[in-house]
Amino acid sequence: MNPTKIQLSEDELAFVQNAQLLLTKNAIMNKAVEAMGEMHGLIQQLMKELEPPLPAEVLASSAKISKGEKYEGLPWVMLDYPKYFGKDAVFAVRTMFWWGNFFSITLHLSGVYKQQFRDVLLQNRKLLQECNFYLCVGEDEWRHDFAPTNYVSLDRLSEQAVEDILSVTDFCKLSVRIPLQMWNLSVNTADTLYRAIFNALMT
Repeated sequence: MNPTKIQLSEDELAFVQNAQLLLTKNAIMNKAVEAMGEMHGLIQQLMKELEPPLPAEVLASSAKISKGEKYEGLPWVMLDYPKYFGKDAVFAVRTMFWWGNFFSITLHLSGVYKQQFRDVLLQNRKLLQECNFYLCVGEDEWRHDFAPTNYVSLDRLSEQAVEDILSVTDFCKLSVRIPLQMWNLSVNTADTLYRAIFNALMT
């Protein structure tokens, strides 16, 4: 065994002696879970108000809030609602808090749901563009970062480019970020973004 592998750097020594750091982190994670609960309530209200034309199995879904510690090495909290994860098709509105990065809200469609909503999303893409949404151009539908290889702003894509991307990919993901500096405004901001998503699904 190499003893140097278990030695701590000066920063690590300072961290391990400061219990308050982890207590604060735990408090923030609990507040992130509570924020997801608030956002779930917003979505429920909007679905009643707007009555988007969602498939029955999606409307029948219940919310799922999950959390973990190591997405790319960092803690996260996630709300999936409304949602349907099938073997060959996905419909999900996914809200994610990713430590050190952002809140994100994503419309994730694949299989029959992508086919069902593709044309109306193309028709209504400006609704999402005005809210700074990005379109996934990566090959991994479970990747969440906003690197240029994964997402491109709708502002930078023509209607033809969006149509071409949706024609060749097996899935469609439209996502938007809320900076962590806007934490205290995140729920109100999410309300606007959820409304844009549901309106974009309607003819």
